[in-house]
Amino acid sequence: MRPERWPFFYGWVIVGAAFVASGIGSGAAIWGPSVLLLPMTEDLGWSRAEFFSAFLVRELLIGLAAPLVGPFYDSKRGPRILALVGAVLLGLSMVLIRHVTELWQFIALFGVLGGVAELGGGFFISQALVPKWFVRKRGRALGISVMGAGLGALLFPTGVSALIEAVGWRDAWLWFGVAVGSIAFLLGLFLRTKPEDSGMLPDGGPSREALSHGAAPFVEERSLTRREAVRTPAFWLLLAAFSLVGLGITGFQSNWHPFLVETGFTPGQAAAGIAVYGLLSGIVRPGWGLLGERFPARYLLGGVSISTAVLIAIFLNVRTMEVLLPVMFMAGVIMGGYLILRALLTANYFGRTYLGAVNSLFRPIVMGTGAAGPLLFGALYDLEGGYTLAFLAAALAWGAAGVIVLLAKPPHTR
Repeated sequence: MRPERWPFFYGWVIVGAAFVASGIGSGAAIWGPSVLLLPMTEDLGWSRAEFFSAFLVRELLIGLAAPLVGPFYDSKRGPRILALVGAVLLGLSMVLIRHVTELWQFIALFGVLGGVAELGGGFFISQALVPKWFVRKRGRALGISVMGAGLGALLFPTGVSALIEAVGWRDAWLWFGVAVGSIAFLLGLFLRTKPEDSGMLPDGGPSREALSHGAAPFVEERSLTRREAVRTPAFWLLLAAFSLVGLGITGFQSNWHPFLVETGFTPGQAAAGIAVYGLLSGIVRPGWGLLGERFPARYLLGGVSISTAVLIAIFLNVRTMEVLLPVMFMAGVIMGGYLILRALLTANYFGRTYLGAVNSLFRPIVMGTGAAGPLLFGALYDLEGGYTLAFLAAALAWGAAGVIVLLAKPPHTR
């Protein structure tokens, strides 16, 4: 059915696709592999740093390729093609990991092929497409779409743990890849770039035909091109803040499961604690989106980042389930606001027309620090024999990012 013939505004279909894609993206890149870390390193004799070197390659590849791919998210058919090709490559990369015996094979499959696949889905859909379909309702639409990232934390640790128990880590990769590749391909069939391509307007506003008959006009927001965006101080301040969070979030979260297991929790208890985070981080995101429509996203994002720094210090001292569950509850509430507020702030500052191109300029450095996080944390763990220094580094990165965001004033008057 063509988008304009749906019984409701097609933008909500895009939101639904982004919701599931975000869950698949976080599950395939962080939550699933973090559960597979222990059985793979024990069986294959790899260190933590060696295992996370594949994460480094994946993130660096995405970061370097993003500026080239970003403009395709502003074209009419680009997002759909990228999503379909990416889904096939994602499933294939994960299925083939069941056969690895050498580290270079894991790096080639998870790092290189998986990185190419990720360029076509996951957070690219929510951050580049959803803001094109909404302006007035952008906060709530983004809030719902990035709920899926919490879905990944809720479902994938427990699901992958169950697969490992049932069939071992090798066949766990097989079924993991078949599931996420198939779902991602179906999602790609529904993608459309922007409402204007189908004769519609953002937020389900009056169609062009209705406008010709005297309906109230839609007032377009101002959009900055790539060249205009990089000339603003806000762009560079946000780049610095997002890069610090990339270091603090990827390295921190990818080590939750092994940290908890090594401090006395069973794998099931660790997965349950992470699931609480996933559930809460998903539930609260529409609320953060609504807050972002009412209050400056800059202040909200700064507060979330600084609060996360405090939370990390508390997390280091968790030793019982009675403490773990409330801490993960609060982590879900606080950290659940980051993705939505980051996407909302970027779209509000730079507009929707060239958002794919502008967003992609953040990627090389942000993905680079995100890739360095797991590798750095793995190296610090191997050096220290624990996570204290690594997690304190994450707390420092989050706190500094919060201060920088508060300094990033809007680049122009809306």
